[in-house]
Amino acid sequence: MSDIVPHKDSILHKGRLRKFRSKAKEIVFVPEERATVFLSDGNSGRATCLGCHDAPCIELTEGELSLGGTLGAFPGDPSRDVCPTNAIDWNSAEAAPRIDPDACVGCGLCALRCPYGAINLNDDGMATVEATDPDGITVHAVDDSAPHEKLRRQGALGTPRTLFARSLPIVLEAMTDTEATRLARNLFAVTGVAASMRRKGDTNIRMDGLLRFSSGQIGIVELETGASVLESPRALLEDIAVLHGRFGVARSDIIPVSVIGSLPNVRVEYYQVIDDIENVLDIRCRTVTMGLLCMIAWNFGKIDEVNGNTFTTVSGETDLYRSIVALCLSFADEEPYPGAYRPPK
Repeated sequence: MSDIVPHKDSILHKGRLRKFRSKAKEIVFVPEERATVFLSDGNSGRATCLGCHDAPCIELTEGELSLGGTLGAFPGDPSRDVCPTNAIDWNSAEAAPRIDPDACVGCGLCALRCPYGAINLNDDGMATVEATDPDGITVHAVDDSAPHEKLRRQGALGTPRTLFARSLPIVLEAMTDTEATRLARNLFAVTGVAASMRRKGDTNIRMDGLLRFSSGQIGIVELETGASVLESPRALLEDIAVLHGRFGVARSDIIPVSVIGSLPNVRVEYYQVIDDIENVLDIRCRTVTMGLLCMIAWNFGKIDEVNGNTFTTVSGETDLYRSIVALCLSFADEEPYPGAYRPPK
């Protein structure tokens, strides 16, 4: 799929092709089932595609890629693609998105981006689109160009047992660097964190990515989805110097974050290095696994700020699940795979 807005042959109507019969109140998600939309007139029905001309399930807006201010100079990946594997495009005949099941890895990003719950993960773990309005809750709209409604969301898109979540280490191993980087960037985006990730091969800057939390904190990212996690906290120290020196961000506003595929075994030096950095330099490095980030996103959680012990990995006492409880998010304590929340034994 091209980054140049693949569905623009449908742009002529400048809005949505359909709208709800009455104002929508909320969407309730049940894993492996179609979401249900509840309307203000008391009716409800299976969520269906409204034919949005801007297709947020397919691409990000330019604003979502911008960190603003001096951080706008960060050389991030300019691609607006939502899907890291280019599995989704626009079906002009049905005026709705379509998903290639052979390319889909089941990350659910397109479903999380759909404002109206029309995409779900089926019992095979693949994303599918409902475009037929089986319960008749929509009507034709000639030019419904109003801003997208932010409907209340209940339930969860998937569980720790959903295919993508439990197979994430294998999926990451099969992904290209570009795909893995885009997956991380877009998972942060759906949790409310503005993210810009460096294009692989860009030697103009060392750090892998920048984050802007709604609290105003600036995160620096070292992304390592393979086995070389030990270098991540060490590289964060260099990133702090660059962000402070070149971009003028105060050290107190910088949140260093290692984004990794899985937590390493407790005997690996990773945790001791993080301890040393805090004890000697008073810098607290954070760790986020891709599995943890996925579960936050699937449960519609938002990461507004990072304070206290959130996402910390202390030697002998690492449990990222407790960090999520502190964010007032609630989902199963079950890990999707060993190392998603706790170091594997």
